[in-house]
Amino acid sequence: SDDCIMCAQAVEMMDHIIPGCVLSRQIWAMILTKLHFQDVQDEDVMPLWIRIRKVLPKENRRVFDSLFFLVGWTLWKERNARTFRNDVATPSELLQSIVDEANLWEMSGFRALRSLCHLL
Repeated sequence: SDDCIMCAQAVEMMDHIIPGCVLSRQIWAMILTKLHFQDVQDEDVMPLWIRIRKVLPKENRRVFDSLFFLVGWTLWKERNARTFRNDVATPSELLQSIVDEANLWEMSGFRALRSLCHLL
């Protein structure tokens, strides 16, 4: 089947999995709420990313970009876990995975990520 393995509501394509899947949107909503951007949860993820980064101070944009790609990477790994190992994580477990990975990035030298990690 070419249906999305995470929601079974659309064709599985990169444009769907990372920003548009129901599970992806739920993860983004959880993160945006924790970052105090809850008023923008119904907006598509890609335009939202661009809009949020424009209002952030310049020194925080790189950090937000990194978090954005970390979320995408985590969602892609979840897709692969479901596809190849039949492992399914809950949204809360995925959020914790993102936090854990962000903490590893911080410990390995990306100190600027600390400013967002404490909010998640």
